[in-house]
Amino acid sequence: MRHHALAAAILSTFSHAYAADETTLQTINIKAERASNIDSVAVVENTQARNNTLGAMLEQVSGVQNSAFGPNSGAPVIRSLSGSRVQILEDGQSILGMNALSGDINIPFDPLFVRSATVNKSSDSVRLGGNAIGGSVDVDSGLVSRKMEAREKEVELVLRKGFNDANAQGLRLNFNDQRHFSTNVQLSFQKIGQYDIPGNSKASACNSALFPASGGVNTFLADSCQKEARIQQVYNKSSQPYIEQFIKQNPNWADGDFSFYTNQPTTVWQGKTYVNPANPAYVPGTPKTVQNKISNDVTPDYRGSLGNSQSSNNHVAIGSTYFFDQGYVAVSVDAKESKYGVPGFSMENKSFGANPEQAQPVDVVIRQDKYALEARLLDPVALLESAQLRVSRLNNTSGERLGSATANDYQFDTSQAELLLAQRRAGPLSGLLGLSYRAREIAGSGTQRYLPDVDTTNRALFVIQNLDFDWASFDAGFRHEKVDNAVRNSAFKTSRNAKNATLAGRDFSLNSYHVGASTELGRLFGAKLRYSSSQRAPEVNELYASNRHYSIMTQEEGNQNLQAERARNTELTGLFDYHGFKASATAYVMKYANYLYLGTSGLQTANRLPLKYWKQTDTTLRGVELDVSQALELGAYGKLNLSAFADLVKNKADKPDALRAHNDGEYLPNMPTNRYGATLQWENQDWKASASGTRYDQQKYLGKSVSEEVPLGGYTLVNLQISRAFELHNSSIKQIDVFVSASNLLDAEARPHNSPLKYIAPLPGRAFQLGLTGKI
Repeated sequence: MRHHALAAAILSTFSHAYAADETTLQTINIKAERASNIDSVAVVENTQARNNTLGAMLEQVSGVQNSAFGPNSGAPVIRSLSGSRVQILEDGQSILGMNALSGDINIPFDPLFVRSATVNKSSDSVRLGGNAIGGSVDVDSGLVSRKMEAREKEVELVLRKGFNDANAQGLRLNFNDQRHFSTNVQLSFQKIGQYDIPGNSKASACNSALFPASGGVNTFLADSCQKEARIQQVYNKSSQPYIEQFIKQNPNWADGDFSFYTNQPTTVWQGKTYVNPANPAYVPGTPKTVQNKISNDVTPDYRGSLGNSQSSNNHVAIGSTYFFDQGYVAVSVDAKESKYGVPGFSMENKSFGANPEQAQPVDVVIRQDKYALEARLLDPVALLESAQLRVSRLNNTSGERLGSATANDYQFDTSQAELLLAQRRAGPLSGLLGLSYRAREIAGSGTQRYLPDVDTTNRALFVIQNLDFDWASFDAGFRHEKVDNAVRNSAFKTSRNAKNATLAGRDFSLNSYHVGASTELGRLFGAKLRYSSSQRAPEVNELYASNRHYSIMTQEEGNQNLQAERARNTELTGLFDYHGFKASATAYVMKYANYLYLGTSGLQTANRLPLKYWKQTDTTLRGVELDVSQALELGAYGKLNLSAFADLVKNKADKPDALRAHNDGEYLPNMPTNRYGATLQWENQDWKASASGTRYDQQKYLGKSVSEEVPLGGYTLVNLQISRAFELHNSSIKQIDVFVSASNLLDAEARPHNSPLKYIAPLPGRAFQLGLTGKI
C-alpha cells in the first residue's frame, strides 16, 4: 500500500511536466536475445519478455546458467560459480545480500525497465573485490541518465497478460529541460498465482531410484525428494513348513509372527507333545525375512501444477541528474518488494508416517530500499581525465515464512562508496586508480535463525593499467583489500554440533592481480590470453552459520578458522571474423587453493537433515565455451542473424582425502551440465522475431552426499517471440509495440541439474505472454 501511495504522489507531482505537450519515448526493447558480444565480457540487453529473474535474463550467454531455485528465484551461475563468488551490482554498486547466502532468496530485479546487464565471466577481483572471484554482473537499471536524453519528454506504458506466465503493468517516464536536469520515474508490478507443469512435480527418480540395486536407501535422493524412505525386515510366513501348535493355543507367549511357525513337526513343552500341522503357505527354499520397502511423500507430489509457486513484485523508483559543463551529479531512490512461494518445498522433513497434507509451505518476503548518489567530473586536474564517485545505502530485509509464522528475518544494511580516478592517456598508456569502502551490518531474528549478528567492513585500493598499440594491447591490475568481521552480542546460539565453541571476529588481508594481452593475427584472426590470481575471504555463513538451514535442507555449520580462497585462472580465447561471420572459442583452467564447500559428515540431525560443515580443499575448474554468429542482409526481406553456442565445465577436487571421496565424491552436487544452443533473429521494418533452442545434457559428473546424485534426463527448451510496431499519427499515443512470446514451447519436463529443487520442482511448462507498450 505504501508503494501504491508513493506512486500516486509521484505521478500527481510531475504530471504538469508532460500533460500539455506531445511526447515520444526512446524505445526500450523488451525481448530476449543472447549477448552479441563473444568475449569474456558480454552486454546483454533486456529484450526478452520471459526475463522474470536476473538468472533467466542471462542464461543464454555461453558459460552462464540460471540457479533456478524454483521459477521465482534465479541467480546467474558463471562457469559453475555463484553466490558469494559472483558479485551482483546495480548501477555499479553491490546489491549482494541474503541472496548470496541462501538460494531461495531472489536478487531484487525489475524485468520491465532494466536496460541491460554487463557480464564479466572472468575473475573480476581486481576491480570489485573477492566476491567477484568467479565473475560479476552489473545491471543498468535505467534509472539514472548519464547523458541528456534525446527528447524532452518521454512516457512508456507497459501491459502484459500471461498464460502460465506473469501479468505485468509498468510506467516509465522521463522529463528534462534539454540542458541541465533529467528525471526518470519507474513503476512496475508483476504477479502470477501459480505455474503449470507437464507431469508431476516430483521426478520419476523419486520413486524408481530410492532403493539402489546394491541395497539400502539412497538417503541423499530421499531427502532431496522429501520422501520417507526406509526398509523394514518382515518375517516371511512361507519360509517354514509347520505351524507352531503350542503358540497357536497360547498366543500370549508369541514374540511376533515368527513364533507361530517352526521347522519341527512336533514340539515338546513341559512334558507334553504338540503335533504341529503343516503350513499350507510353505514354499521351500524361501528366506525367513523379506524386505518391505516404504516410500511415502512427506510433502505433496502435485500433478499438472506447481504447488506454492505464486509470486508478486512491486517496484517504485525515481532518479534525477544534473548536468554541467564538466560532468553530472545524479541521485536516486529505489524501492522493491516481492513475495513468493518456494514451490513443492517444506521447511521440515516430517517425521515417519506424517500426513503430507500437514506440511507448511515456505514463502519468502523481500524488501529492498536503495539510496544512491553518482557523480562524474571531467578533467578535474592536469593528470586526470575524469573522477567518478559512487555512494549508496542499501537496506535489504529478507525473510522466510513457515505457513503464517515467521521462520527468520535478516536485515542487511550496507553503506558503500567508491572513488575512481581515470588517468589522462599518455601515448599508449591509460589507467584507473580506485578506492572503495563497504560497511555491512547483518541482524537476524526468528525461531529458525542460523546466522549471528555480524558487522563486516571492506576497504580496498586498486590500480589498473592498459597499453594499447596498433598490433596488440596489454593490461594489468592489482588490488589490496582488507576484510574485517566482528560478531555482535545477541541471543544467537550455536548448535551442539557446531565447530565453533565461541564466536569470534576474523580479519583477512587479500591481494589480487591480473595480466592480459590481446593481438590480431592477420586480418581474420585474433587471440587473447589472461592470467589472474585472486583471493576471497570466507563469507559469514561459511564462518559462523549454525543450526538448521531449511532452504538448503541442511544442518549447516560454519568454521571461523577457515582460510581465504586463492584462485589462479588462465584463460585463452581465439577469435575469427570474416564477412559477418564471427567465431570465438575460449578455454580456461581455474586452480583453487582452499576452495570452500559444504561437506557432508555422514550424520543426520533433527528432522533427518544431513549434518554438513564448511570445509576446504584444492579444486580445479576446467571448461570450454564456443560462440558463432552469422549476419545476413536479405534486402527487401530485412536482416537475419544466426548464432549458436556451446559450453561445458567440470569442477573437480584435487586429490580428495578418504573422507571427502566417501562422503562428497570428487565433484560437488548441483553442477551445471553441458549445453548447446542456437538462436535465429529476424528484423524487417516494423517486424521483429526471434526463435531459440537450447539442449541441456544429462549430467555426467555427479556429486555425493554419502549417496551419489541421481542424474535426471536431458531436455530441450524452445522459445519464440514476435513483435510489431505501429505508428499512430493522429493520436496522443505515437507508437504501440505489440508482441507475443512463448517459452518452453515443447512443454518439456525441464529439471536443471544445477537447481537444488530439481527433484521436486521442474521449470514451468509451456507459457505465453501477450504484451503491449504504448509510447506517448
